[in-house]
Amino acid sequence: MEKNEQTIKKVSDEEIEKFVSGVAETIWSDTGTPHYVIKDEFDLDEFAVLAKRTLEAEQLIAHDFSSFVVNASGHRAEFEYKSGWFLEGLADGEIE
Repeated sequence: MEKNEQTIKKVSDEEIEKFVSGVAETIWSDTGTPHYVIKDEFDLDEFAVLAKRTLEAEQLIAHDFSSFVVNASGHRAEFEYKSGWFLEGLADGEIE
């Protein structure tokens, strides 16, 4: 089993496909934090979870942050991203 699969629950291809199909726009802040505009027909709470899981599985962002998904109607749902990046390297002895 790969290290990524051990530390983070694998995101299924169906979940990734659903997330990608529901995102109308990704907006990046000046600090490198994404938030997502979701199409109105999708559930915001579900997409907040999908955003978090997808980002954590990709492990492309090395810092923790709070973000959100929002729809065209202005409703939003927040999520907490935990990179695991620093702690993961420390636990494996890669960082001394």
